[in-house]
Amino acid sequence: MTHNAITHFPTHLDTPDLTVAEKRKISLAEVLWLTVFVMFGLFVMSRSGADPDLWGHVTYGKEVLRDGHLHTTTTWSYAVDDFRWINHENIAELMMASAANFGGQTALLLLKSLFTLIVLGLPIWAARRTGGGLVTCFAIVVLLSFNISFHWLVRPHMLSYACGAGLLAILTVALPGAVRSRSVATTSRKWLWLIPPLMCFWTNAHGGYLAGMAILMAWLGLDGIELLLRRDVRLWPTVRQHALLFTTTVAACLLNPYGYELHTWMLSSLGRPRPEISEWAPLPLFSVDGLPFWCFALGSFLCLKKTVEPRRWPGLIVMSLLSWQAVKHHRHLPFAAMMGSFILAPHIESVVRQLLDWLEERAARVHQSKGDQPGFSGVVVALVLLVALSCAQFPRQATLNVDRDYYPVSAMQYMADNQLTGNVLVTFNWAQYAVAVFADSSPESRIAFDGRFRTCYPQPIIDMYFDFILGDLPKDVRYREATSGPFDATKALDYKNPNLVLIECERKNSVRTLEACSAEWCLLYQDSLAQLWGRRSIYDDPQSFSFLPEHRRHLSNDLQEGSVAWPAFPRAGRPASRIKLTLGNSGRSSK
Repeated sequence: MTHNAITHFPTHLDTPDLTVAEKRKISLAEVLWLTVFVMFGLFVMSRSGADPDLWGHVTYGKEVLRDGHLHTTTTWSYAVDDFRWINHENIAELMMASAANFGGQTALLLLKSLFTLIVLGLPIWAARRTGGGLVTCFAIVVLLSFNISFHWLVRPHMLSYACGAGLLAILTVALPGAVRSRSVATTSRKWLWLIPPLMCFWTNAHGGYLAGMAILMAWLGLDGIELLLRRDVRLWPTVRQHALLFTTTVAACLLNPYGYELHTWMLSSLGRPRPEISEWAPLPLFSVDGLPFWCFALGSFLCLKKTVEPRRWPGLIVMSLLSWQAVKHHRHLPFAAMMGSFILAPHIESVVRQLLDWLEERAARVHQSKGDQPGFSGVVVALVLLVALSCAQFPRQATLNVDRDYYPVSAMQYMADNQLTGNVLVTFNWAQYAVAVFADSSPESRIAFDGRFRTCYPQPIIDMYFDFILGDLPKDVRYREATSGPFDATKALDYKNPNLVLIECERKNSVRTLEACSAEWCLLYQDSLAQLWGRRSIYDDPQSFSFLPEHRRHLSNDLQEGSVAWPAFPRAGRPASRIKLTLGNSGRSSK
């Protein structure tokens, strides 16, 4: 057998002239290399920053665990009273809360790593079942990790991507007509019946289940259309089975706390734009963030051009539809990449085999290596890389960072030191951080409004607060319904009588509005990131019991830099500035 440097990346186990000993040796090398690839993907996808909604997800999950039931109306907000709450992330929040209770930030990061292994491992498993080699597996890891990493934070979306990978793996194994010849699935159709329970779980874990249902419907429908076009005798038995499977899956999705109302609400919500949420914006194709997509598109084109495998149009249509959705909405790029990892696997393998055959032919003209030396060196190289990646991964796995230049860590500390509580209007990205801080140290406080968005806030309330936070912007960056009444940036400052306002300094619309209302509001705290304003009748009146004198106010441009470990709650035990304040006449909303 001819060996060369390329055999450090063996492509097959089933070569007929391998001895048992050689198979065992190559198997060890493959396991090590696959582990290296997955560790590389884990490193790329291990963004260690905290998501703005993480605090809320953990808090809501903890409250369900504590109370023993789901909350049906909005919690922690003074902006609404008993408004219905359709929470489409219950399982995700329960998992995250359980992890946080068990091991804090470390357990949350381990949970994220577990889902990373699922998202990377399932496409590799599917590729290996059909003869995919190590180079193909590495290409799959690169494709997935760089196109998902921008969205891969500790958040419920992790479950959507893990379930999406599971759905595509099942369809690829049990109904591979979209990927390769359907004949290879004659003994694997029983796997299809894992889809209904998977989709039931997904429906209760995250709203991305609608993407899964769309993928399933497209896959099954195109499979039937192909049989129809070919006038295949298996058409009607297949259509009946697909209809039964899809009907059962739809029924399984109805098994959720809200029944059909969840689905009607989801469709209604998705039917309205949300340009204020950055991940729903179009993919920035002509920026660094668009580079992974261009690499994905170029790689797909080259593989499909050079492959000798049949190009299966049903799978390519589904992949194209998902790519179109990714261009329209940045957040859908991971689904397009996952689809590509399954659809392109045989074509990547075809191109890799052609390339390796060409390299091996050229190398054979130069030298011949001894039998077991390359295998041993491949194991050593894999071990060295594995150790290096593990060392590089450890800092990312150890700490879930809360960046001071993005989150108001110092402002929250100031509020805690001075026991400033009550109804707090908090800028959108910080609201769920505030919820968790209040749940920990001042449960009487309430906020408005937060990232739960339309799940528990009516559109007029959303419009009112975005009037203050964002201002009067064009329709392509700000959705506003005419039924919400005329634009009014000051209305949120009076609605339900908040006594504090915590905003970002860069929100110029908010800052200008408060400065224009300086007769009613005074600045209590400022650093380079945040401003905290208080109602003058409460904090600026010497006759008020809650009066905050000038020497206890902190007005500066102190640079906020560095990070602290999640959950970044204010430190206790700073009695020098902790003076009991009350809400005065501000009042507060009950939970």
